[in-house]
Amino acid sequence: GDGGAPSSHAHGSTTAQPEPRLAWTVEMRRLIVLLAAGLPPTQAYGGSTSGMRVLSRAAVPWREYSGLADAVAGFVQREGEALAALRTCSPLMSEDVDWRDVRARLVAREKQEAQKSEAEGNTESDVPGDSISGFVYESPLIEQGSVILGGTLQDFGFALRQQYFHKSVMLLLQHDDGFTKGIILNRPSGLELDGWRVWFGGDVGEGGMFRGRDAKGAAEITCLHSIQSKAAELVSVPVIRGVYYSTLESAQALVEQGEAEKQDFWLFAGYAGWAPRQLQGEVDRNSWYLAAADSAVLLRELLHQGTDLPPPSAGAASAGDGLQTWEKLMCSIGKQNEVFRTRGSLEDRMLKEWVSVYLLPRSPPKPRSATPLLPSDAVGLVLRSGQETKRYTLQDQFMHKALVLIVYESSNVCIGLVLNRVTSFAVELKAPSSSRRRICFGGQSKLRTLDADENGLLWLHRRPDYAGTKIGSSGLYRIPSKQAAAMVAEGSAKVSDFLIVAGAVAWDRPDLEELLNEGDLELVPKAQRLWDGVWSLAGMAEGEGVGDASLSDGTAIWWAATNLGDFNADTNDDNEAPMSLRAMPTPQVADEALRDWLNFFGGHRSVSDAADEESR
Repeated sequence: GDGGAPSSHAHGSTTAQPEPRLAWTVEMRRLIVLLAAGLPPTQAYGGSTSGMRVLSRAAVPWREYSGLADAVAGFVQREGEALAALRTCSPLMSEDVDWRDVRARLVAREKQEAQKSEAEGNTESDVPGDSISGFVYESPLIEQGSVILGGTLQDFGFALRQQYFHKSVMLLLQHDDGFTKGIILNRPSGLELDGWRVWFGGDVGEGGMFRGRDAKGAAEITCLHSIQSKAAELVSVPVIRGVYYSTLESAQALVEQGEAEKQDFWLFAGYAGWAPRQLQGEVDRNSWYLAAADSAVLLRELLHQGTDLPPPSAGAASAGDGLQTWEKLMCSIGKQNEVFRTRGSLEDRMLKEWVSVYLLPRSPPKPRSATPLLPSDAVGLVLRSGQETKRYTLQDQFMHKALVLIVYESSNVCIGLVLNRVTSFAVELKAPSSSRRRICFGGQSKLRTLDADENGLLWLHRRPDYAGTKIGSSGLYRIPSKQAAAMVAEGSAKVSDFLIVAGAVAWDRPDLEELLNEGDLELVPKAQRLWDGVWSLAGMAEGEGVGDASLSDGTAIWWAATNLGDFNADTNDDNEAPMSLRAMPTPQVADEALRDWLNFFGGHRSVSDAADEESR
């Protein structure tokens, strides 16, 4: 049913051609099998250039033949007897055919023949048996039942957001012209639902079970199983041969009726979804590797993940990062080099951090303080990121070890500026003296008021003799950019007198109160002592280019703020110098994530970039 033994003749050309290698023959046979099934090549291979992609993998380029049609016709003529059998009487063409098995046999044949030819000088090898069990191979197809493996070559990976997609193993439950739906197979959690361990299936429809208020949609539970009874068939949807899924209610009913055991099911909360052609675009951008695998492989990996962890009911909750499963499947499709190259990367460690935060039972919130933690007159207050918080490791990394100045408040909203995140971007003014100043990133929201200009830039200074609006008791003022530029141009001010901030952070006031209550943010006493250090972050030396300097990540200023003590403590006089700084703590994964954020969004040079420039 796979076309018989490979032919050693030249294929499909009216002129003399070089002898094609075995790989081309096997690739052509694979194409014919798909055509024999009645599938157009564009559908079977997932794209209009599929024929070129198939043939270009071989040693003999398809362009050397007079035409693809001639090549196919010649090959079909020589393989006609086997092809006719395939169309008419082959058991592979029965109603129960799974074309993954057909393709798996062809891939296995190709591998065996290639290995044999290398060892024995292009000698024929035995044809694999009628069934292939436990197969995994790389595939160009996106189809229901495809396995997609999280990619490692995209420009912007999953270190800073959506860490759960990093090195994920995804099974596509649905793929059609309207929608693609998949579940992540390698994120077992430490949570239970009705006595079942729950896997994190994706960020849509997980109902807040894992991500709390960040969740999207009501809970949608998918129950994978391999039960083949009539009762199970009536309430299940087939994915690939031997793997089905049902709703939680159907799984519960099958167990109650004695048609199944609880251990027959794997429960997934949530899923990932793609609009038409969206997934193909992500594949083209190296975000995913495509593979095909049979039920034996998938169920074996699920069983392995589930039994390797103690059950949540045992008392010591534990969850899995799934990296071993990803590595095993990547090696199965020949991607060992990527496994070794990326092992232990920042993305790996950020995934482990995500697992520890979201896939384990959450700690109860701290009791709310009896007295308001945010004063009623908050403008001018300075906040610092909490010393023990992990909130800004996995999201909003610019807030890690940040200093934030509150510049606006109402009964419902507070707006703040991050002051210690200098970027490589700069403002240049026409002035007699040095007139370049780096811009600080103030937050992800664009300011449209409070003296911000049309670019969302807000100019701050600390000179009482300059014009401007005082910002509470902070000792700082805001001033319209045109007014500041005019002062610099006329020589009555220097550009170094100003701190230029782009963007702001906005909170609902109750949310800011909660951050203070949880210790994610803390009030800073006597923040005026920090302004010299903050202002120095944005300085540019005479003749310095925008990308010339290695920029500070601002964490030293934050550390100085933690040494100023507690906001409500009885501290020393305002004019007294800050206490001696304790040694900076050892950098953690959150510090690396902040540097990665600054490299990508702030234009900072990474260590590798600096080393490359130094070597040049």
